[in-house]
Amino acid sequence: MNEPDLLHAVLHGDHRSAETLTDAALTGGVGPESLLTTALIPAMDEVGRRFEDGLFFLPDLLVAARAMKAALALIRPRLTTGGVQPLGTVVIGTVAGDQHDIGKNIVAAMLEGGGFEVIDLGYDVAPEAFCAAVRDRGARIVGLSALLTTTLPVMGATMAALQAAGLRDTVKVLIGGAPATAAFAAEIGADAYAAKGTLAVRLARAFVADMPIVGVGSAPAATYESASGPARTSPPELPPDPASVSAPATSRSLTSREIVKRTLDFASPPRIPRNLWLLPWAGQHHPEAVAQLQERFPDDFIGCPGYYASEPPCTGDPYAVGTYRDDWGCTFENLQSGIIGDVKQPLLNDWGDLDKVHIPREKLSLDIAKANAFCRATDRFVMMGRCPRPFERLQFLRGTANLLMDLVDRPPELLELIDRMHTFYCEELSLWARTDVDALSIMDDWGSQHSLLIAPDTWRELFKPLYRDYIEIAHGAGKYLFMHSDGYILDILPDLIELGLDALNSQIFCVGLDEVGRFAGRITFWGELDRQQILPHASRRETAAVAERMRSTLFRDGGFIAQCEFGPGARPENVYTFFATLEGAPRVSTRGTGCRPPSSFRP
Repeated sequence: MNEPDLLHAVLHGDHRSAETLTDAALTGGVGPESLLTTALIPAMDEVGRRFEDGLFFLPDLLVAARAMKAALALIRPRLTTGGVQPLGTVVIGTVAGDQHDIGKNIVAAMLEGGGFEVIDLGYDVAPEAFCAAVRDRGARIVGLSALLTTTLPVMGATMAALQAAGLRDTVKVLIGGAPATAAFAAEIGADAYAAKGTLAVRLARAFVADMPIVGVGSAPAATYESASGPARTSPPELPPDPASVSAPATSRSLTSREIVKRTLDFASPPRIPRNLWLLPWAGQHHPEAVAQLQERFPDDFIGCPGYYASEPPCTGDPYAVGTYRDDWGCTFENLQSGIIGDVKQPLLNDWGDLDKVHIPREKLSLDIAKANAFCRATDRFVMMGRCPRPFERLQFLRGTANLLMDLVDRPPELLELIDRMHTFYCEELSLWARTDVDALSIMDDWGSQHSLLIAPDTWRELFKPLYRDYIEIAHGAGKYLFMHSDGYILDILPDLIELGLDALNSQIFCVGLDEVGRFAGRITFWGELDRQQILPHASRRETAAVAERMRSTLFRDGGFIAQCEFGPGARPENVYTFFATLEGAPRVSTRGTGCRPPSSFRP
């Protein structure tokens, strides 16, 4: 055995060979430090390079990390006894109030593969716990992660706690997570922001080597001007209060259902249809604003309730603090009221439990007559009351890290589970297709912040055929099919269009508005306005400018729905401004006219 063999095994995620080769090398007298510096660290560096170049995806990172850990388990004891020290100690965790830890876990694995000792504190980590770990373990670097906009302030509180404990000058602090930016890092006094795990490793190495970090990949945060077009010499005029402007007669003469259908068919709707996604968080924190939004901008969409003769044994409230067990038997943990939590203990850690998965066939007891009566009683565009989600359901059942590695390993149980799940979803969609709803819906979050979660070829092999079946079920019954997918999904957008998907709800600003705009006129973009930066942080003028550019980029005699999510951290005035801008009324200056949004929407 030689080091290139071990490097190859780690690079390609062969954990069994990595363990065997490492054991043979150590038995044959190869020094543990040599294996670390000539095989493991170079392998993980190459993994990171390929990930940044778009040649590797998260499954490749995870199986490589698994192989690296198998080798490290044999090497580490000998490194310790031989007095070989890691590059440094990193304390990492997801901050208090936030249970999202997939990204943090990947960064931790990459740091370990990069030669660091990693103390992973998990999720929901209080500032005091970070301080204690730094003090107890002599850490030189602290990594703070958050996914929720509402938990970003906890990063600032952690910085303050480190300062109060007299530890701030002893550590470098690195932050990351979808809502974080380089500007926010500077605001709270952190040392750097990393958008990717590979950058986190480079920054950590720069920290321990006392190298300057300026220009090490952490580009300044995008400004709202760059999101909405070239910098302006004067701000855009704000939209008027809709109460002061009469809607065009043509829009009053059509129902919401007809306006949405014209939009989907690119048949020149008289106005852009509206769809506000209200999380319970919004009602809990901004009840008056929610009521005013609903009154001034009535939604053109409505979901049909599930009128079931029998219900699956769900327990708890999905939006309450605590645990919730869903219709498949998956248990979600939630730390914040008004949002949905995460699955922390998947049902299928062991494939031997496959037959214990509860497929909720109770959902096939839908009362079609009651559903049809609901549809007849409204003139809004009616969506089915369920949302099949094959990729996400697999994650809930198996655990995200396990599933991503399964996509590389391809155990037969995975294919059996996909087949069982898909068969049920086809039955469910076929049942709803027999009702009078206007559209069926599906969802799967396929993107990370900067790339697809899995290789496009893997998606096309395993998941594209599922979506083809779902779309054919909808179209065969004369229904539209809507889909939601978060993250960067540019790689599969042409495939979704090819399949005939009617409407896509995605994080347009993860992909880039101009990139998405290349497909305008070929699919309806069902929102969304950026909820990571624009909704929580932009001014009303910036929000209006972005909304205007969305309309000019995406609307082609239809093909664009004004949709945004009013969830954690969103400013009510920005939600208001988004819908007011896209109302279709004449552009009238608010200066000197007295036309302003209601007081609760003022910045």
